Amino acid sequence: MLKRILIVTTLVAAFLLTGLVVMAAGGTSVGDAILPVGQTQTVPANSAQWYRFDTGGQKKPALVTLDAGSANGLRLAVYTPSAIASWQQQGNKLQAIGMGGPTQLHTLAWDGVVDQAGTYYAVVYNDTGASVDVKVNVTGDSVTTIVAPTPTRAVDPLVTPTAIGKGITGKLAFVDSEGGNIYTVNGDGTNLKQLTTGLDPQWNHAGTQIAFGRQGPTPGIYVINADGSGERLLYNTTEPRAPAWSPDDSQIAFSFQGTTKGGKQRCGSFRGHKFCFDTPATLQWNLGLVNLSDGTFKDVRTSNYAFTPTWLPDGTIAYNDPSIGLMTTTANGPESENSFIGDLRITSPAYNPLRIMSPQYSPDGKAHHLYRPAATDMANCPGKCR
Repeated sequence: MLKRILIVTTLVAAFLLTGLVVMAAGGTSVGDAILPVGQTQTVPANSAQWYRFDTGGQKKPALVTLDAGSANGLRLAVYTPSAIASWQQQGNKLQAIGMGGPTQLHTLAWDGVVDQAGTYYAVVYNDTGASVDVKVNVTGDSVTTIVAPTPTRAVDPLVTPTAIGKGITGKLAFVDSEGGNIYTVNGDGTNLKQLTTGLDPQWNHAGTQIAFGRQGPTPGIYVINADGSGERLLYNTTEPRAPAWSPDDSQIAFSFQGTTKGGKQRCGSFRGHKFCFDTPATLQWNLGLVNLSDGTFKDVRTSNYAFTPTWLPDGTIAYNDPSIGLMTTTANGPESENSFIGDLRITSPAYNPLRIMSPQYSPDGKAHHLYRPAATDMANCPGKCR
């Protein structure tokens, strides 16, 4: 009986001790940096642990603290959004805005001012030959370190939920909000993994990489490996959306915000009276092509409002223009109206084919998937139909 009590006591003690340390789920690089919310993380020997936090800038104070008991051989560095962008895009040396120093209350701490809005990074470098448990916190007037909730499967009362391990084959990529976290998950609901942040994730045909857009702090079209490694910026542009891989995965077509037309004041006179009026400004949306191997960019000839491109195996690109309908173009040729369903303009109040959006070719190019929203979704078209 005494032997059983000792065994149970030992197991409970082991459970409690292991519960004190939270192993780092990510944090090995910029792409999977974690939030500095004071959880204990184990930093392996001769490695680094990455943390990310958002700030509103405006020269507000920020405090980054590292607690690791009496451990030596640690470094704490803080990097600005522009430093990270320069390092990733141009291959420049990664320059820290500051390094943490020892204090009475913490192992290391950095106390500074953030004058640049965006995502900052705090990195703990373990230069020792043994793993170290650390806790990192970031506080400040404009600092945000909100833990993003893990997506949960919604319960539909009309559909019987699929049991874990009994779903479809393959793997899915999705976002929990526009510009939020990008996840991958097996088709059977297992192995949910947060890769990065952005919007409109799109698998390449080989299933090895995902293209996505990001609005900031460095907006553009990015690619990342399916396992979350190797994130890189392909092309920096304004309001990047809807990346689509070419049939051979060598190029990516995408929509981006182009030039502003109109918005000028016009004046005249009538019978000695001067009058002026403003013409409304409209934003054009264009399609671009970026080469995966070297990042070279090329404009694609389109109409004024080009959204959601999709490729045919022969290189034809279809897209939707909410002011006209479905259109096709190529990387080098002129655009043309595509008569998938006949006349694409409104012919009666009951017939509005401009509601058709987000075309997608089937893999063999013989079928088309179209999204047709409800009339209430079209209230702000064409400006927001994308």
